[in-house]
Order: sequence, then C-alpha cells, then structure tokens
Amino acid sequence: MSQCDGADFCEEIAGAADTSFHRFYEGDPPHRRAWSTANFEVLADMSPLVTGHLLLLPRKHYLSFAQVLGDHPGETEELLSDISDRYRRTFGEPLVLEHGSGTDEHTHACITHAHLHLLPADGTAVDELLIRDELLYVDLESITQLGDAPWPESAYFLRHHLGRSRVYMPNGNQRRQYLRSVVATTLDIPDPEWDYAVVVRKDCLRRTMEMVESWS
Repeated sequence: MSQCDGADFCEEIAGAADTSFHRFYEGDPPHRRAWSTANFEVLADMSPLVTGHLLLLPRKHYLSFAQVLGDHPGETEELLSDISDRYRRTFGEPLVLEHGSGTDEHTHACITHAHLHLLPADGTAVDELLIRDELLYVDLESITQLGDAPWPESAYFLRHHLGRSRVYMPNGNQRRQYLRSVVATTLDIPDPEWDYAVVVRKDCLRRTMEMVESWS
C-alpha cells in the first residue's frame, strides 16, 4: 500500500468538507455515498457517463484493486458479488471496469486511488473495442486471481461482466480516460463528451443518488 499524497478520494472518505465534490455540487446532493462497509465505499461517479455510474473503492489507499485483492481476496470477492446484486436490481446488469495503476511506471490512469467503475453498459461491446485496439488479454478463473503476480505491480485494464473477469494489457497507445472513451462509444456519447471535465451530467448523479437511497 502506498501513501495517499492528498488524493481527493482519500480526503473525501476521511470526511473532509473541502473536496471537489462539495465544491462542485454545492450541497445538492449533500453527499455521493451510495453504500459503505468497514473497508470499502461505493460512491456515485462525480462526472457520470450515465445514470447508475458508480465507483467501488477501498477506504485505505491502494494503487489498484489487484493490490486490494492481494490483501483482502475473500472480502473483496464477496463484496463485489453483493454490490453487483444490489446494482442489478436497481440499474440492470453491471459492467465493472478498472484502469489499474502500476507501481514503477507512468500510467494514463486519471486517479491513482484504486477504484472500480460500475456501469449499465454492454460488456461484449466493450470487449470488441478493446480487441479492435489490439490489446492482448488474459481471462481469469476468478476475480481473486487479479491479486496474483504480475498484476499488483502492473498497469492493466480489468473487465468484469456476468461473473467473468478479463485483464487487458495496455500497449502504450491509450489516451487518458481511455476506458471512459470506450464505454462512451458503446453508449453513443460523442467525442469528447466522455471527458469528465467537458460534460459533467449532474442530473445523472442526482438521479443515481435517488435510486440508491434504499441501499443504506
């Protein structure tokens, strides 16, 4: 586990009042927490692509969920199954994605605090686009295998859908927010409106928070 170094996620989880979310949404809604456990948080994405765009992240600072799974394999697998069930009942089948940050290289992950994206998107369509971009991949027998070498030290793209996990290897040609841009293509969101700084979709976050109100 590495030092947090002021990552906004870390500050928000710790209860800080002056965060990007509070400054941008100005109390409407008052928070973006959908669900929490002793070791994990589920937050609405601050700049969602669609209603139902959630983030699952550990309370402690890790660079990737490969590192999280190395320390907490059983708890993480059980939690992901539980949150997927809740998600499915509320938004439909979740597509789970992550750009895991490596420990010894510069990556194009936009936030280095480990986080999984959950979206109501088509996993097969995302696979087709990643393969089109000539990314090599490995299919995992279970999500817990992500905690095995070399993934905790490596940059990677995780796709988890319908209980099946696949890890894609970046080839150096991916732009920043690459996975957002890929999902946006499957959702017919034009370039560059997938960029979290270009279009924020506040109404999608507010609708998401209304729909997860029963989770807590």
